[in-house]
Amino acid sequence: MNDRQTEILYTIALTQIPLIGSVIANKLIDRCGSAEQVFKEPSNHLSRIDHVSTAIVDSIVSTKSIALNIARQELEYIDKKKVTVFLKKDKTFPARLTSCIDAPVILFGEGNLDLNPKHSVAIVGTRRLTEYGSQITKKIVKELSSYKEIQIISGLATGIDTVAHQASIQNSLSTVGILGHGLQTLYPAGNRKLALKMRENGGIITEFTSNIIGDAYNFPKRNRIIAGMADAILVVEAYERGGALITANIGFSYNRDIFTIPGRIGDKASEGCNNLIKYNKAALITSGEDILKSMMWDDNSRKNTEKGKQKKLLFDLSQEEQLIVDALQTKNGLNIDELTTVTNLNISTLTMTLLTLEFKNIINCLPGKRYFLI
Repeated sequence: MNDRQTEILYTIALTQIPLIGSVIANKLIDRCGSAEQVFKEPSNHLSRIDHVSTAIVDSIVSTKSIALNIARQELEYIDKKKVTVFLKKDKTFPARLTSCIDAPVILFGEGNLDLNPKHSVAIVGTRRLTEYGSQITKKIVKELSSYKEIQIISGLATGIDTVAHQASIQNSLSTVGILGHGLQTLYPAGNRKLALKMRENGGIITEFTSNIIGDAYNFPKRNRIIAGMADAILVVEAYERGGALITANIGFSYNRDIFTIPGRIGDKASEGCNNLIKYNKAALITSGEDILKSMMWDDNSRKNTEKGKQKKLLFDLSQEEQLIVDALQTKNGLNIDELTTVTNLNISTLTMTLLTLEFKNIINCLPGKRYFLI
């Protein structure tokens, strides 16, 4: 077993320890240096890590043998089925997701997967879609396809998700489905052919080991990955409560741009969308062009923003401020995830430094939550 296989083994095992979720798993790996070292670290050292309780340490000690056995079985499945594995430290891991505190520590995928496209839009909505919802989803995806460097993300569920994936294929856009279960099964079963077709230009990914079935508890966890991997989230149709609104609210907490399609007052299938607009959590759009313009992805918006800009000489900047300015002088109009990757600053330091630069009138945050030098 080589070093990478060993780290995959221990990372899978860590996800199988009771009481350890994504936040604690990330903290343990960061503090110990690797998933393997978490299992080898003395208990008294683990207990000194913030938010790692005695109960969690006891759980690691008492269940690590069982967890490693499960991980070994999963490695056999990965090798047999040629599953692609993405560890959080890998360059191929979704960079947008790494800034989320509850990002998964490992992902499993099938297909021709590029999880770091230039731009990404998550399209979500109700399973009980109307004909209006279906048609508007197809229309918007077709309009987005005028900008070929966009990837469409959804949850491969019945309804709006299915239409979004199908329309992406029809318009030659990369599309990725995020599953709420392992790779041995597919839910709904009726989307199996669609999932196979998606693998030609995109594919499917999951954080769950192959034997995990689609329990209701898993889908809200899945939704955070949809939100975290997207630059923008579009809610097409949503009832007052449902998974699409969970995704939108998670995306809102991640500082993602949320868009939605308005519906008639009293229309149950649009009640969730109208509420997002009502409570200022989403911008109203009626076309794909609205998203392109708001995110400044269309040629005209970029040209108008960059017209007449010249590099300025700036003095008295802190080291962190200079990193951000240098990044924006190289490529103006970066979002916070791109700046995290380029500057290698942690999210809290980056956020505070961006605010300071805005106060100094050096940068400006424009629609689409992209930062530009003034």
